[in-house]
Amino acid sequence: MTAPFSRRDFLQKALLTGAGWAATGAPSQGSETPADTPSPPKPLRIKTLGTGAADHDWKRLGSPGVRGSTSTLIDGHVLIDCGRTGSANLSRFNVAPQELTDLVITHSHADHFDIAEIGKVIEGRAPEAAPLAVWAAPQPLAALGRKLPGRFTGHALTPGARFEIGRLQLTALPANHLLSNPSEQALHFLIETPCGNLLYALDGAWMLKQARELIGKRRLSLIIWDATMSKTGDYRIFEHNDLAMIAMMMQSLQTTGAVDAKTVCVLDHTARTLWPEEPRQAESLAAERGWVLASDGMDLELR
Repeated sequence: MTAPFSRRDFLQKALLTGAGWAATGAPSQGSETPADTPSPPKPLRIKTLGTGAADHDWKRLGSPGVRGSTSTLIDGHVLIDCGRTGSANLSRFNVAPQELTDLVITHSHADHFDIAEIGKVIEGRAPEAAPLAVWAAPQPLAALGRKLPGRFTGHALTPGARFEIGRLQLTALPANHLLSNPSEQALHFLIETPCGNLLYALDGAWMLKQARELIGKRRLSLIIWDATMSKTGDYRIFEHNDLAMIAMMMQSLQTTGAVDAKTVCVLDHTARTLWPEEPRQAESLAAERGWVLASDGMDLELR
């Protein structure tokens, strides 16, 4: 018997075709394509390797309900964040350190930036491989340099900085997230690709005006939101989002043209203690708004 097609499955399938070329002009099967028509870009693959906030028991990683520290693989070779379960996130989903070219760091909290775990990733690369490129704010980059001197190439980022990794064009955006070093600025990232634009917004609460201005008139095909809390009323709203906050931002971004009906909203960085324990109940909170609740090892694509 065929398993029922859940709303979550539908949303993931819609992401494969609804955000880009395949839904906006791909020739039907059997039709002729003019010789001078450019072929569509290779789909952009996104894999959410770890999706948990810092309250998960990582000694029990892999057990039901235990999510890895937040980390995402973009286009098969760009890793965003490498925290307490960084190397385990890769091994769990058969991502070889050798495949990575770049590591992008959002901020220096240990669940996103763990020097020992980054060291393991570097050690797992072949000696003849090009050094791993690390993009981060100056403070975590300096800390990494003191512990792992000469073992990577560092690129310091401040809000507004634009840089390229392969076919990706990234812009560092300021995030509203408190750090122990007041001189460090937590970062979100606008990632422009031939398949559409991605906003990566972990960790942080609301969207700062400077970030909105840096996004400008670009349409966002996919947003990966900090969704630490499922319900309103928690004190952590001052540096993390709940679902009501995300809904308000999505509505306002639609008003300003950055979001439309095809924009896919993915919820990530979920706290064990601030979401329902039952997975189906948690998924339904996202699905009833037309959103996707991320899980460890989830595959997404932009076309």
